[in-house]
Amino acid sequence: MKRDLSEFKAKNSRSFKLQHVCWWFVQNLIFKTFWFPSKARVITLRLFGAKIGQQVLIRRGVRVHFPEMLTIGDNSWIGEDVWFINHEVIDIGSNVCVSQSAVICSSGHNFRTSSLDYKHSDIQICDGAWICLRATILAGGKVGVNSVVSAGEVFAGDLKDEHIFVNGIEKPIGHLD
Repeated sequence: MKRDLSEFKAKNSRSFKLQHVCWWFVQNLIFKTFWFPSKARVITLRLFGAKIGQQVLIRRGVRVHFPEMLTIGDNSWIGEDVWFINHEVIDIGSNVCVSQSAVICSSGHNFRTSSLDYKHSDIQICDGAWICLRATILAGGKVGVNSVVSAGEVFAGDLKDEHIFVNGIEKPIGHLD
Protein backbone atom coordinates (compact mmCIF):
# COMPACT_ATOMS: atom_id res chain seq x y z
CA MET A 1 0.00 0.00 0.00
CA LYS A 2 1.29 3.40 -0.94
CA ARG A 3 1.04 6.11 1.74
CA ASP A 4 -0.90 9.24 0.89
CA LEU A 5 -0.79 11.55 3.87
CA SER A 6 -2.58 14.29 1.94
CA GLU A 7 -5.74 12.28 2.73
CA PHE A 8 -5.16 12.46 6.49
CA LYS A 9 -7.98 14.19 8.35
CA ALA A 10 -6.49 15.90 11.38
CA LYS A 11 -9.61 15.59 13.49
CA ASN A 12 -8.76 15.32 17.15
CA SER A 13 -10.78 12.78 19.10
CA ARG A 14 -11.16 15.38 21.88
CA SER A 15 -13.04 18.60 21.23
CA PHE A 16 -10.86 21.64 21.75
CA LYS A 17 -11.98 23.67 24.76
CA LEU A 18 -10.83 26.66 26.77
CA GLN A 19 -10.07 24.17 29.55
CA HIS A 20 -7.43 22.55 27.32
CA VAL A 21 -5.80 25.90 26.58
CA CYS A 22 -5.70 26.73 30.30
CA TRP A 23 -4.28 23.27 31.05
CA TRP A 24 -1.54 23.75 28.45
CA PHE A 25 -0.38 26.96 30.17
CA VAL A 26 -0.59 25.51 33.70
CA GLN A 27 1.22 22.33 32.68
CA ASN A 28 4.05 24.04 30.83
CA LEU A 29 4.60 26.99 33.17
CA ILE A 30 4.01 25.45 36.62
CA PHE A 31 2.96 21.78 36.80
CA LYS A 32 6.12 20.16 35.36
CA THR A 33 8.58 22.30 37.32
CA PHE A 34 10.82 20.95 40.09
CA TRP A 35 9.54 23.49 42.64
CA PHE A 36 5.83 22.60 42.28
CA PRO A 37 5.12 19.97 45.00
CA SER A 38 3.55 16.57 44.34
CA LYS A 39 0.45 17.35 46.42
CA ALA A 40 -0.15 20.49 44.35
CA ARG A 41 0.17 18.41 41.15
CA VAL A 42 -2.53 16.04 42.41
CA ILE A 43 -4.84 18.94 43.33
CA THR A 44 -4.21 20.62 39.97
CA LEU A 45 -4.98 17.47 37.99
CA ARG A 46 -8.20 17.03 39.97
CA LEU A 47 -9.19 20.63 39.20
CA PHE A 48 -8.78 19.84 35.50
CA GLY A 49 -10.95 16.71 35.73
CA ALA A 50 -8.61 13.83 36.57
CA LYS A 51 -9.85 11.24 39.06
CA ILE A 52 -7.00 10.68 41.51
CA GLY A 53 -7.08 8.64 44.71
CA GLN A 54 -5.41 9.23 48.06
CA GLN A 55 -1.66 9.25 48.79
CA VAL A 56 -0.66 9.56 45.11
CA LEU A 57 2.86 10.81 44.35
CA ILE A 58 3.42 12.66 41.07
CA ARG A 59 7.02 13.70 40.40
CA ARG A 60 8.32 16.61 38.32
CA GLY A 61 8.28 16.61 34.55
CA VAL A 62 5.07 14.57 34.20
CA ARG A 63 3.05 15.47 31.09
CA VAL A 64 -0.67 14.79 30.64
CA HIS A 65 -2.48 15.60 27.40
CA PHE A 66 -6.05 15.51 28.75
CA PRO A 67 -6.44 15.37 32.56
CA GLU A 68 -10.14 14.50 32.29
CA MET A 69 -9.14 11.21 30.59
CA LEU A 70 -6.86 10.10 33.47
CA THR A 71 -7.73 7.97 36.51
CA ILE A 72 -5.17 6.99 39.17
CA GLY A 73 -6.00 4.83 42.20
CA ASP A 74 -4.76 5.14 45.79
CA ASN A 75 -1.09 4.92 46.82
CA SER A 76 0.28 5.03 43.26
CA TRP A 77 3.56 6.62 42.20
CA ILE A 78 4.16 8.46 38.93
CA GLY A 79 7.88 8.98 38.30
CA GLU A 80 9.79 11.87 36.78
CA ASP A 81 9.18 12.69 33.12
CA VAL A 82 6.31 10.21 32.62
CA TRP A 83 4.22 11.11 29.58
CA PHE A 84 0.49 10.35 29.38
CA ILE A 85 -0.65 10.73 25.78
CA ASN A 86 -4.29 10.14 26.58
CA HIS A 87 -6.75 10.87 23.81
CA GLU A 88 -8.70 7.97 25.33
CA VAL A 89 -9.00 6.88 28.97
CA ILE A 90 -5.90 5.79 30.86
CA ASP A 91 -7.00 3.95 33.99
CA ILE A 92 -4.27 3.27 36.55
CA GLY A 93 -5.14 1.16 39.57
CA SER A 94 -4.00 1.42 43.19
CA ASN A 95 -0.46 0.70 44.38
CA VAL A 96 0.91 1.09 40.85
CA CYS A 97 4.40 2.38 40.10
CA VAL A 98 4.97 4.09 36.74
CA SER A 99 8.73 4.68 36.67
CA GLN A 100 10.77 7.51 35.17
CA SER A 101 10.36 8.41 31.51
CA ALA A 102 7.65 5.81 30.84
CA VAL A 103 5.18 6.63 28.07
CA ILE A 104 1.53 5.59 28.37
CA CYS A 105 -0.07 6.27 24.98
CA SER A 106 -3.76 5.62 24.31
CA SER A 107 -3.56 7.16 20.85
CA GLY A 108 -1.96 6.20 17.61
CA HIS A 109 -2.46 5.69 13.91
CA ASN A 110 -3.87 2.84 11.86
CA PHE A 111 -0.97 1.67 9.70
CA ARG A 112 -3.42 -0.30 7.55
CA THR A 113 -4.82 2.92 6.06
CA SER A 114 -2.93 4.84 3.41
CA SER A 115 -3.49 8.11 5.28
CA LEU A 116 -2.58 6.77 8.77
CA ASP A 117 -5.99 7.59 10.24
CA TYR A 118 -6.24 7.92 14.01
CA LYS A 119 -6.68 4.74 16.01
CA HIS A 120 -7.21 5.37 19.74
CA SER A 121 -8.04 2.91 22.50
CA ASP A 122 -8.23 2.91 26.32
CA ILE A 123 -5.38 1.61 28.50
CA GLN A 124 -5.78 -0.20 31.81
CA ILE A 125 -2.97 -0.70 34.31
CA CYS A 126 -4.30 -2.87 37.14
CA ASP A 127 -3.58 -2.77 40.88
CA GLY A 128 -0.02 -3.49 41.98
CA ALA A 129 1.51 -3.25 38.49
CA TRP A 130 4.95 -1.79 37.83
CA ILE A 131 5.75 -0.01 34.57
CA CYS A 132 9.54 0.20 34.67
CA LEU A 133 11.99 2.88 33.50
CA ARG A 134 11.37 4.03 29.90
CA ALA A 135 8.74 1.37 29.21
CA THR A 136 5.96 2.22 26.76
CA ILE A 137 2.36 1.02 26.94
CA LEU A 138 0.49 1.43 23.67
CA ALA A 139 -3.21 1.97 22.89
CA GLY A 140 -5.42 -0.89 23.98
CA GLY A 141 -2.83 -2.25 26.41
CA LYS A 142 -3.87 -3.95 29.63
CA VAL A 143 -1.33 -4.74 32.34
CA GLY A 144 -2.70 -7.28 34.83
CA VAL A 145 -2.73 -7.24 38.63
CA ASN A 146 0.80 -7.28 40.16
CA SER A 147 2.39 -7.55 36.70
CA VAL A 148 5.55 -5.87 35.42
CA VAL A 149 6.51 -4.33 32.09
CA SER A 150 10.31 -4.37 32.21
CA ALA A 151 12.59 -1.39 31.55
CA GLY A 152 12.65 -0.16 27.96
CA GLU A 153 9.95 -2.57 26.73
CA VAL A 154 7.21 -1.55 24.30
CA PHE A 155 3.99 -3.33 25.23
CA ALA A 156 0.67 -3.63 23.41
CA GLY A 157 -1.74 -6.35 24.35
CA ASP A 158 -3.05 -8.06 27.45
CA LEU A 159 -0.46 -8.97 30.11
CA LYS A 160 -1.91 -11.56 32.48
CA ASP A 161 -2.01 -11.10 36.26
CA GLU A 162 1.28 -11.90 38.07
CA HIS A 163 3.33 -11.86 34.83
CA ILE A 164 6.36 -9.95 33.60
CA PHE A 165 6.97 -8.73 30.06
CA VAL A 166 10.73 -8.84 29.48
CA ASN A 167 12.76 -9.19 26.26
CA GLY A 168 9.49 -9.23 24.32
CA ILE A 169 8.28 -12.35 26.17
CA GLU A 170 5.54 -12.76 28.77
CA LYS A 171 6.53 -14.99 31.74
CA PRO A 172 4.88 -15.81 35.06
CA ILE A 173 6.60 -13.83 37.81
CA GLY A 174 7.17 -16.96 39.92
CA HIS A 175 9.24 -18.60 37.16
CA LEU A 176 11.95 -16.08 36.32
CA ASP A 177 15.35 -17.37 35.27
